[in-house]
Amino acid sequence: MREPEFTMALLKDLARRQRHLVALVDELALHCVQGRLARLLLARAEAAERGEAVPPLTQAEMASQIGTVREMVSRTLRNFEELGLIATERGVIMIKDRAGLAEKAEE
Repeated sequence: MREPEFTMALLKDLARRQRHLVALVDELALHCVQGRLARLLLARAEAAERGEAVPPLTQAEMASQIGTVREMVSRTLRNFEELGLIATERGVIMIKDRAGLAEKAEE
């Protein structure tokens, strides 16, 4: 081995990518759309609370991130709103019941 540092860096990156893919497969296989969307909303809220910049997402972008279609995101957001978990105003989603949304995240 001529470049052991490069080889180790490459292996670390490969391992990181593999962990990401395994987590993604787990997320898609074991959790319903409601759970995945709830987790996304909670994660974005927590990031905003930590002071991180959280750019707005379209429903299509949310769908892409959680592995579904925009129509399912729209339907699920409407359901969350009917359950009193969130409120939407001018495209901004506000979490009204964090505990309830966290329950949905476990589904």
